[in-house]
Amino acid sequence: MPAKKKLSEKIKKFGREYLIDFNGAKAYIRAGYSKKGAKQSASKLLLTNTDLQAYLADLINTQTQDDEISVKEIIRKLKIVVDRCMQEIEVRDKKGNPTGEWQFDSAGANRSLELLGKHLAMFTDKFNMTNDDLHITVELQNAGQAKCPDEVIQ
Repeated sequence: MPAKKKLSEKIKKFGREYLIDFNGAKAYIRAGYSKKGAKQSASKLLLTNTDLQAYLADLINTQTQDDEISVKEIIRKLKIVVDRCMQEIEVRDKKGNPTGEWQFDSAGANRSLELLGKHLAMFTDKFNMTNDDLHITVELQNAGQAKCPDEVIQ
């Protein structure tokens, strides 16, 4: 394994700036580099400098630990959002009398449920099967547009 090179302070500053908005060109300029060719130079640094990549990974891991963000916490909060959005609110007329109708925040509930479903990979058209000797990926195209068997034969 090759020894890690020590990163210059300027490259470390570029890494810290990059984590602000994940815009390589802007981070490159904010770190004190020239505007000329910033996009290409930043891309080259990010793609080819493995020491910088390791530094960024360490910063992200440290930041995540410091912020105490976890998948478990996010899922817990999404469940709370779903529960709150699904609470029925009685609709009242201008005088404050109940109309007999109820409403809830369907958009908020749907969005939270969508994010939970994505986390569980419920909405994917890709299926992966792996075995020690075999790897198969099946991608469904035109999902939901299946033809009847009679139409396929013709």
